[in-house]
Amino acid sequence: MKLQHAQKGFSVYSLSFYLLLLGFVVFTGLKLFPAYMNSFAIESSVRSLESDRGQTYTGASSVKGALFKRVKFNNVTLLTSDDVSVVRRDNEYMVEVDYEVRIPYFKNIDLVISFSHSAEVPAS
Repeated sequence: MKLQHAQKGFSVYSLSFYLLLLGFVVFTGLKLFPAYMNSFAIESSVRSLESDRGQTYTGASSVKGALFKRVKFNNVTLLTSDDVSVVRRDNEYMVEVDYEVRIPYFKNIDLVISFSHSAEVPAS
């Protein structure tokens, strides 16, 4: 009597499934990477406004202007004036940046990511 042993290793179907899954993850990562890099650049610009305590701003427009200079320096073009709100509270300006990025994924499927960054900036 001869016993059958189970096959060990990948079959062609399981190998193609794992390659397809890996391709999906890599494709999605490559699509999302630029949006997150822009978000990190915008966040560092907002944080630099907050950490620059030697600078005082005279109005909301000067805070927005300083933020847009820093964002432009980081080569980010997707931020608009509508995405930035500056509100004065006592001796500080509350800067909030809320925006979303829509990334075409496949045919009529889009990936939508929302970002939000905030900082407290000293006022004069």
